[in-house]
Amino acid sequence: MRVIAGAFKGRRLVAPKGSRIVRPTTDRVKESVFSILREQVIDADFLDLCAGTGNIGIEALSRGAKHVTFLERDPRCIRVIEENLRACGLPALPRTRYFDATQDPTVSACLLRRDAVKGISCLQKQAAVFQIIYFDPPYGTGADGSTELYTTCLARLAENALLSPDGTLLVEHAKQSMMPDQIGSLTRDRIASYSDTIVSFYRKDKT
Repeated sequence: MRVIAGAFKGRRLVAPKGSRIVRPTTDRVKESVFSILREQVIDADFLDLCAGTGNIGIEALSRGAKHVTFLERDPRCIRVIEENLRACGLPALPRTRYFDATQDPTVSACLLRRDAVKGISCLQKQAAVFQIIYFDPPYGTGADGSTELYTTCLARLAENALLSPDGTLLVEHAKQSMMPDQIGSLTRDRIASYSDTIVSFYRKDKT
């Protein structure tokens, strides 16, 4: 696992050792997704939702994102994100359970230790707004590829202002996990397929 392009190109990133708690986005998927996003990443406020190793958020920083919020509930992953940030020459950041909308603008990243649902609520209360949200929770745990966490979080994102009106929400999921084409104010307008992995692109409806 490595940073594909940008300021930190070639930096090696790590995952929790001897653990199956994360499934990092592959370099192939990551490279393709950021090729689709292109200039949207530059100067964007970016949310890495269910950040895992921080792989996606760090790629965004490398490609010019203004600020990345890494939201992750597992303390082992939080430690790995800190290690990966240090590998890119970025400071280890204080861990917090609360997003600070008045944070120092010179700081390019923050870590928020929360699960996805509570984290979305926390960010909403703090009036956070992101131009890009990348949502990559653990794939369905049931034999039927259960998507309960996906639909719960998508519904919450559809009903609040966390995603900017012109922003993009990307949802990484297994091929067998069916995502809705429409949920609340969110419409899926693009699907990218990579073998057993799908990335669904959502935008807010214009009103």
